[in-house]
Amino acid sequence: MVRKKYNNPYSEIQPKTKKPYTEILLIRHCHPDYSLQNKLGDYDMPLSKEGLRQRRYLTKRLLGAKIDVVYASELKRAQQTAHAFAKQAKKQLVINPRVNEFHWVHWHKMKYFNMTETEREKRLKKHKDLDKELDKMQTEARRSLAVIYKENKGKKIAVFSHGNFIKSLITGILNADIIGFLSLEIFQSSITKIIVDKEGFIKIVYINSVSHLPHPPQKDMFITLSGYENK
Repeated sequence: MVRKKYNNPYSEIQPKTKKPYTEILLIRHCHPDYSLQNKLGDYDMPLSKEGLRQRRYLTKRLLGAKIDVVYASELKRAQQTAHAFAKQAKKQLVINPRVNEFHWVHWHKMKYFNMTETEREKRLKKHKDLDKELDKMQTEARRSLAVIYKENKGKKIAVFSHGNFIKSLITGILNADIIGFLSLEIFQSSITKIIVDKEGFIKIVYINSVSHLPHPPQKDMFITLSGYENK
């Protein structure tokens, strides 16, 4: 008896992907020393003792990932996070200003459940303006990643970057608006993995993996919002 092949609804619209696949690991820098931010500035703020500890666990995990190319932003905390891995893996660390952090100051508390899109826009009066600003960030992140992808097709790439850059990219892929951006947190020392096929079709494999850390960075959850409220 020949079994009839079962096709689920998704299989009818699923694009036919083609190899080679390009794997991209988006890595947020480890914990920085915020006590030095006022003295050195955001650009030159180094990792803290906790950040250096996180880096050891992160490096150990990445050494088993068979990474071909390593990128980092111009900011010191991203380069410090990447340097240990690049050195041990004997890979050149490519500094790329296009993966620098995006400046964002518009933090708002928003209730998601039982709220229509119209109601959400009403409660967040600057909704459309913020959406336009976010769209620019998402576009810039997408273009930056497109260049990296085109230069390294078929390779496994590590990009050491920042929370807002990664959030802009992920919410851009998901076509999420400002509410989605505000609702997403990217942990320090976390890894987010995406795969791109030969034709540019993209898949998010996972977001915010911190399985390499013995203690997840729970304080990251509302740290940005808390800082905004305390000003």
